[in-house]
Amino acid sequence: MEALAVVVGLDGSEGSLAALAAGARVAAMTGNSVVAVYVVCPQPLPPTAPLTGAGAFAAAGDEALDRCHLDCELVLAGTDVPWQFEVRRGDPATEMARAAVEHNAICVAVGRSLRRRFSYGSHSTMSERLSQRCERPVLIVPVKPQRSDPRPFR
Repeated sequence: MEALAVVVGLDGSEGSLAALAAGARVAAMTGNSVVAVYVVCPQPLPPTAPLTGAGAFAAAGDEALDRCHLDCELVLAGTDVPWQFEVRRGDPATEMARAAVEHNAICVAVGRSLRRRFSYGSHSTMSERLSQRCERPVLIVPVKPQRSDPRPFR
């Protein structure tokens, strides 16, 4: 029998950490593994950008990638859930949908964006685009409100 996985999208945000924790709980309950996916969005540099700018951009990308890998180690420490970390390049929604198929995912977990509550027109969030493209269930995980926040739901 082919191994199943919970694919989790990471970008270093609080939402993606909540998705990682939720994905780990689902994987533990179902006896599956976690595949944490960090997607690097290719952004062309302006033709007038100095070489030092390109180096700074690459260093910032490496720092975010390292931070996401460390987040996996911290969040998943103490669990018995097997996991792996994967880096992909391209559109996040497309790459997450591909990862779900390639890893035979039972679901894909992503954090809910705190920047936007609703989308209008063609300005959809990554989680909305993912839910339209993905052949697997998509779990959109909210960030827990802080205890001092009087509003229980955002």
